[in-house]
Amino acid sequence: MKSKVIALYLPQFHETPENNEWWGNGYTDWMAVRGCKPNYKGHNQPRVPLNDNYYSLDDPAIIRWQAALAREYEIDGFCIYHYFSNGKLQMQKPAEIILHNKDIKIDYFFSWANHDFAKQWFNGDGHLLRKQEYGTADVWKQHYKYLSQFFKDDRYIKVDGKPVFVIYNVFHIPCFDEMMNVWDKMAKEDGFNGLYIIATKSNTNLKSADLLKNKWINKVFIFEPMNFRTNGYTGNYIYTTYRRIKTVLIRLNNKLRPKHCIQEKYSLEKAYDAICTRKMLSDELYGFFTDWDNTPRYREKSIIFVGAKLELFEKYFNTVYKKSCKSNKEFLFINAWNEWGESAYLEPDTVNKYGYLEIIKRSVRK
Repeated sequence: MKSKVIALYLPQFHETPENNEWWGNGYTDWMAVRGCKPNYKGHNQPRVPLNDNYYSLDDPAIIRWQAALAREYEIDGFCIYHYFSNGKLQMQKPAEIILHNKDIKIDYFFSWANHDFAKQWFNGDGHLLRKQEYGTADVWKQHYKYLSQFFKDDRYIKVDGKPVFVIYNVFHIPCFDEMMNVWDKMAKEDGFNGLYIIATKSNTNLKSADLLKNKWINKVFIFEPMNFRTNGYTGNYIYTTYRRIKTVLIRLNNKLRPKHCIQEKYSLEKAYDAICTRKMLSDELYGFFTDWDNTPRYREKSIIFVGAKLELFEKYFNTVYKKSCKSNKEFLFINAWNEWGESAYLEPDTVNKYGYLEIIKRSVRK
């Protein structure tokens, strides 16, 4: 079975009332990306999009370009982050542009980013900006009705007649079973066979087996590199304990001695190797990533994976793609299409040009 290559897609690159309020008028991640400075010799920052393409996602022409580029390089679809808290949407405009412009030829589905927002970027004080809340049955119905217009779109990806819907943190939803009962009924009234729910595993405190015990969850997606960063792949207790203590000490140092901050650094090759050698459950889906460096958002307190090279990505992507297909997994997730604030992107930049996309095209067409 050929796995569909799905790129995570951030719909943030346009002006929103919330970002204006929280980060200043006109804010998008491009401001963080452009303002980023290297923290050490050889640090690949700032990242610059090819042809200075600092786009705005409220322009249908830009999304049309992204869709055409994805198709050309064998990206089967976008997994678009979806933000909804107690009746209020955020950053919904790019998805709505796709919905209302049928000439944008891209398949897609949503990942509900159901987490709190806190003032953590740019050395913020961490205070809560928006609490993720779920409301009661009326809100669940409102949420489904909004989603249903997308579910009915022919481009929205389905499995076995069920619209695919990823949830970032299932265990954060106290009313999950009750809400899913409501959604399942509404989906069947719409003519679907229910919903195809994919839970996200982003750290080792989340166990896929526990998630899969819930009758509503069809699959678990391993979100990388965050799952690796929480030491999910080593069986060595001493090493695991050392890494956790080191992380705590780095954070303590950064709090007490802000002028002498230390980044959390990890080997990208070790992460790639761990992903490719991980023993997967039959209902787990592989996650992969291009690169990771969130210095644009977190400055000197960033998390960085060092050693990114195109040849390294090609070696390990070939491996993980073959394993995914051989294991008959429906989807292989890549972090990300356009997470420029975390240096995780497939879109062309001035250093690698179309390199990551070319690798995916070669791997898929072999």
